[in-house]
Amino acid sequence: MGDQIAEESVLSPLSRDDIEEIHSASLKILEEVGIKIFDEESLRLLDEAGADVDYRVKTSRIPSALTSEMIRKAPRRYMLFGREREFDLRVGGGETYFATGNAADIVEDRGSRRIKREDLAVYIRLADVLGNVHFCVGTSVADVPQAIWDIYQFDIMVNNTVKNLRPVIASGRGAEIILKMACAVVGDDEALMKKPILHFGYSVTSPLQWGTTALQVFRETSRYNIPVDIVSEPMSGGTSPVTLAGTIALANAEVLSGIVLNQLYRRGRPCTYSIGFAHTMDLKSAQPLSAGPEQGLIAAAGAQMAHYYSLPSQSWIGSDSKLVDVQLAYEKTLGIMLHLLSGNDKIWGVGSLDLEFSISLEQAVIDNEIIDMVTRLKRGITVNEETLALDVIKRVDIGGMFLKEKHSRDHYLQEHVQAKIIDHYSRRKWERMGSKDMVMRAKERVDELVKSHESKPLDRDIRKNLKEIIKQAKKGL
Repeated sequence: MGDQIAEESVLSPLSRDDIEEIHSASLKILEEVGIKIFDEESLRLLDEAGADVDYRVKTSRIPSALTSEMIRKAPRRYMLFGREREFDLRVGGGETYFATGNAADIVEDRGSRRIKREDLAVYIRLADVLGNVHFCVGTSVADVPQAIWDIYQFDIMVNNTVKNLRPVIASGRGAEIILKMACAVVGDDEALMKKPILHFGYSVTSPLQWGTTALQVFRETSRYNIPVDIVSEPMSGGTSPVTLAGTIALANAEVLSGIVLNQLYRRGRPCTYSIGFAHTMDLKSAQPLSAGPEQGLIAAAGAQMAHYYSLPSQSWIGSDSKLVDVQLAYEKTLGIMLHLLSGNDKIWGVGSLDLEFSISLEQAVIDNEIIDMVTRLKRGITVNEETLALDVIKRVDIGGMFLKEKHSRDHYLQEHVQAKIIDHYSRRKWERMGSKDMVMRAKERVDELVKSHESKPLDRDIRKNLKEIIKQAKKGL
């Protein structure tokens, strides 16, 4: 630890000394305060590994040496696989991968409603075609039996995208059945272990509590060695200290405890470090907030802490706006800049708004374009003999025009972002085209993409097998 700090990141709010202090504070939290574990088997594993376990109150104080040992066992990099090879992702290799976001509602015009099966299918099909969505996160589904909505969710996702999937899990049983479905898609257990087309994750309950479902999901999925997101999403001023440093220290301790548990379940299991889901609290209204500069700073600090531990990092770009409006645009732009430029490896939130409770198809298209622009900022300016273009300048000479030059054709698409829905026309042409604002153009783009794109379908036998698995799951209710 200590030699993997992401110094190449544009945004690094923590100094090396800051990182060491936070690390030390987090170890003390785990060793002196401990963490509550609502799972007997997990307590037993901690006990056998040398932790101080109180079975009566279900708490464990974790020695610093054990924490450090388990961190070292988690790999720096791992692979996520798509159904198509072009969508395979090497997480932790320096690239940033974006995803959709979990939600319960979908926004339509100025209102919202619960997400239904068809809504999720369209959202995932849109994500399948958007170039800046690299994997897909599931949502809840309202119009199915609620005891097994997570199973229906996975079926919808895998039928509408070839990209890697991050289903949202409602229960340990749900995780077990989704694993069975994933095996049916790829062939068998061994194929899933070699090329996981999905990954899992769960959040700790702040402060310092791992719930039964989270631990069931971790344990159930560990036998396949499938990558797992270890998520802390405290609310600064509510479920964590009001100071950002205190929130980061607590969240860091929570994530480290999750890494310890997952390495005890299976040594070498890939884990993603995630404190970039944190919120702050508006103490005037007691309302959680998800899009201020403080969230960006925590996400940036989280990326630094993750890289200090040689682990991939993850965050979520949210907004407090309830509509696709100016507030949403500037909050998402600020968030994407802060989260991307700080070097996070995986970023959720394409299409997210309303404190992450909702999604918007139009905002997903807008976010896709914002990511294009911020990625261009991160790439910077390439200076070499070819880009300096001295020979071209000499050839065009004083008063000439560069438009017709081959050099311009060769480099234009590399050097300049190609906007799809941003208005770059003159006022007169904009008026002739209908005087459409950003939301209107985004809505048209959504309709165009959804109508024209069909994801590669699963084989008929696989689809039939998935339906049978769902049928059997319904019988077990």
